[in-house]
Amino acid sequence: MTNRFLPLALLLALPAFAEGTPRPTPAPDAKAKAAALRVQRFYEHAKNFSAHFAQTSTYPTFGNVKQASGKVYLAKPDRLRWEYDDGRLIVLDGKALWNWNAEDKEATVHRGFGVSQVPAEFAFLFGKGTLLDRFAVREMPAVQGLPEGETLELVPRKPSGDVQKLVLVSGPDGQVKASVVTNSQGDVNQLVFSEVKVDGPLPDSLFRFEPPAGAHVSELK
Repeated sequence: MTNRFLPLALLLALPAFAEGTPRPTPAPDAKAKAAALRVQRFYEHAKNFSAHFAQTSTYPTFGNVKQASGKVYLAKPDRLRWEYDDGRLIVLDGKALWNWNAEDKEATVHRGFGVSQVPAEFAFLFGKGTLLDRFAVREMPAVQGLPEGETLELVPRKPSGDVQKLVLVSGPDGQVKASVVTNSQGDVNQLVFSEVKVDGPLPDSLFRFEPPAGAHVSELK
């Protein structure tokens, strides 16, 4: 089993992005373009993956830093499970998006939510779209606190309030070791992945969610 993964932490920014006028962007240098293409090929070839994640969310406006950890599972073409150690859970089953808070016994569901509604900037995570079409890419110095590897800064070609820039750290074969998303408010969502398994058996039960008895369920329209 190879130690590779898809950085699906980015899907935490699932609400639709407000797209603006495309910004003029320089062509990527050859090294940055080659690294982006290696990442792209990995997404296209991987059928599924699972990984542990360590998440650090920083909110400069409020002076808050939050730590979290858990496990993520993805199976193409359209299923995702994002499981926090504290009991929070996000499940995309191909037909609906579920969000569960075990502490409050509250669930929200967006029925009819599928991969087609994932923001265009992140469609490549499910093997759709092209990184170099969606992002202007440049090589950047290593980021302190992140794993060693090729470090790329990706800026959406169409301005988005939710994603100002994305940083990916990848290995020589395109495997992504960490991701950092910064939004227009300066909030930063950093994820580092470990214990990765690619194209192994993932039971269908991972991608099903049934609210437990007594849970409060809210429907999103």
